[in-house]
Amino acid sequence: MTGRLLVSLSAIVPLLLAMPSHVSAQTSSSDGTRPWIVVGGGSTTLLGDCTDCVEGTYQHTGGLLINAGASLSQRTDVGAEVLWVPAHLPTGEDLRSTFIMAAVQFRPWRTSGFFVKAGAGTAFIRNWVVDLENTGNAPPFISTAFGLGIGAGWEWRTRSRFGAQIFGSQHVAALGDLNTGTDIADNVIGNFWSAGAAIVIR
Repeated sequence: MTGRLLVSLSAIVPLLLAMPSHVSAQTSSSDGTRPWIVVGGGSTTLLGDCTDCVEGTYQHTGGLLINAGASLSQRTDVGAEVLWVPAHLPTGEDLRSTFIMAAVQFRPWRTSGFFVKAGAGTAFIRNWVVDLENTGNAPPFISTAFGLGIGAGWEWRTRSRFGAQIFGSQHVAALGDLNTGTDIADNVIGNFWSAGAAIVIR
């Protein structure tokens, strides 16, 4: 499913970029707020770590990104962000990670498509993100964690309300101390690095 999404995006984004565009339309209208929706995906690399963990294994997979909210001004967008990352552990088990956060996106220059963004909220992690010898016999579980995300990218606008963007981001899930069944894993953290493309509706 993730592979099909990425193939579709790779076909649609160049078409959007080929349409006539103008930089001044990067922003919302001056008569108030307007809806802001971003749907896309890309490549995600994840790594789990903890205080007593050995060096972890990087996992490479795909991710789905959705942003929705309102453009408050010509430079600022606020709303919610959802990042869903499915992965397979070296043991063959499935790892599912979902970030649900409040997010803000800011364009430093009104005539440029460059933007930075940040968000904070909750991460839901199903299964172990760290590689410990004694987690092999531990059953899968769902843990909630503090989620934090930062990123940057570039947005192109067409003459319609549709546009496109490329982005890079890092999301962190701070799970704290987890009980493996026979031991305690201290200060467990999951790191997620993503790069991809998305369709923008304003």
